[in-house]
Amino acid sequence: MPLLNVNDGTGFQLNYEVHQGLVPETTLFLHGNLASNRWWQPAHEFWQAQARTKNHAGSLIYAEFRGCGKSSAPKNESEVDMHRFADDFITLVKNLNAGPVHLVGHSTGGLIAALMMTQAPELFKKAVLLDPVGATGVQFDNSMIAAFEQMKVDRDLVGTVMHSTIWQNNKDSEFFKNVVVEDAFHAVKSVGHLVLKALDGLDSRQSIAKITHPVLVLHGEHDKLLPMQDSEAMAGLMKNAQFRVINSQGHCANVEAPEKFVGLVREFLFSK
Repeated sequence: MPLLNVNDGTGFQLNYEVHQGLVPETTLFLHGNLASNRWWQPAHEFWQAQARTKNHAGSLIYAEFRGCGKSSAPKNESEVDMHRFADDFITLVKNLNAGPVHLVGHSTGGLIAALMMTQAPELFKKAVLLDPVGATGVQFDNSMIAAFEQMKVDRDLVGTVMHSTIWQNNKDSEFFKNVVVEDAFHAVKSVGHLVLKALDGLDSRQSIAKITHPVLVLHGEHDKLLPMQDSEAMAGLMKNAQFRVINSQGHCANVEAPEKFVGLVREFLFSK
């Protein structure tokens, strides 16, 4: 898995993966907070299965923001900013000479994807935002900040918190124990609590309202982490966006129902 030197003076190296020939048009996937590229693994096998009889020209690109997965950790709090994260991924698209590409973002990655379309609209085609953080960010009380601090030293608490975010999750599955919890435990120590601070008080409504790309905003019926009305409001800001509820799913349809998730993304991005 290659690392991209972003060259912004911070020494940040962005980890990304490129899987060629799996989709008609190249698509960049951005994970949520406390996650990594590995959150796309459950869906990846369905992308592979559907590509076996096709001759696709596009690639799936998975990329990790600062402090998550194998991307390097921020050296100070000033690096943890949603617009800066958006710039990091814009730099990746330019470096790969891949644009214009489609975007798929989950949770915090959904907000980052929206900001990318405001900061470099020419590099992008369509976007799917899965249970995104809304245009006005998220406000967290002191108890949540304290919980994140405790999670840095308590792996079991990490497991409890992550289990609560995934609808009907099997907490004994190997994927949950060895991927979800492990990657969250790593990320919470390097960036997780700083992301909460960066989202508190953020207001990107004015810039997101300028987006004219076709956008599908999805929200799980049983999402207990982020309010459905925030996703609906985000869709309402954009000129060419639609909002859709995913019935019988929670905050993480990409993990909870990967085949359904792939079907929704494929239909929107690649149907003429």
